[in-house]
Amino acid sequence: MRAFRAEGLAFGYDGRPLFRSFELDVPTGDCLAIIGPNGAGKTTLLRLLAGLLTPGAGRVLVGGRDSRRTGRAEMARLVAVVPQHSRFTFEYTVEEVVMMGRNPWLGRFRPAGPEDRRHVEEALAAMDLSSLREARISEVSGGERQRVVIARALAQATPAVLFDEPGSHLDLAHLSRLGGLLAALAGQGRTVIFVSHDVNFAAAHGRRLLVLKEGRGVALGPPAEVLTEELVASVYGVRPTFARHPETGRPVLLLPGPRAESGSGTSSCGRKPSPDSTAGAGSGGATGDCSDITSTA
Repeated sequence: MRAFRAEGLAFGYDGRPLFRSFELDVPTGDCLAIIGPNGAGKTTLLRLLAGLLTPGAGRVLVGGRDSRRTGRAEMARLVAVVPQHSRFTFEYTVEEVVMMGRNPWLGRFRPAGPEDRRHVEEALAAMDLSSLREARISEVSGGERQRVVIARALAQATPAVLFDEPGSHLDLAHLSRLGGLLAALAGQGRTVIFVSHDVNFAAAHGRRLLVLKEGRGVALGPPAEVLTEELVASVYGVRPTFARHPETGRPVLLLPGPRAESGSGTSSCGRKPSPDSTAGAGSGGATGDCSDITSTA
């Protein structure tokens, strides 16, 4: 069964077309990572799939329902969205923000019950937030706020969850936890679609990769098949070194090291080399790299 189907999608901004006759099938239980350069249409596609944008032509089916004919409350019971940016007007606590994920199921007047509180507790625990439940959302760090927004989507308990740059601001430990969460959701039969500028994170955790460029899908498939030197060069304009993760065998991309531009007379930090730039690191002279820069802040 398909969780999402895009049929002949067309969409653009200010008269500038982005998507033309775009097609996509996402089966139930998939974990699809969307990658591509800036301006490729990744966030726009995510918002079209979530029913937050209306296509100029074509349609999006969510669980077989046409998104244009599905009410907002019903759509919110089908799809949870973690946006790239979130703003909070009032001084909510972390727990109150996560409880907002239950709103599609509560309606306007029904108070939260034991089932709602269970979903909230599970979401707080999943995002390592139980000890921060009473903290004000304005008082937590950027990474903690990101985890709160993810927990809110988890509490929504929808068949599909869409993430826009979910790893933003997360430290290594919580980025690893996020990767496990994506796998767990898909393992439960829920559909996961996430956008990421981190190609290695996408390759590590997406069952399939969709590569976008200028509103076109240029590749779709398992990471090991999609990520080739030729594709990365044509889409991103760089030629990284390819390696394999020692545990999973999935592709890992290593960007070229910094180097001075030919004939620029500057180091990799953008500074002109000092006369002592050929001296060894232990001699007290600059080495031409960034190692001798210290913060004065």
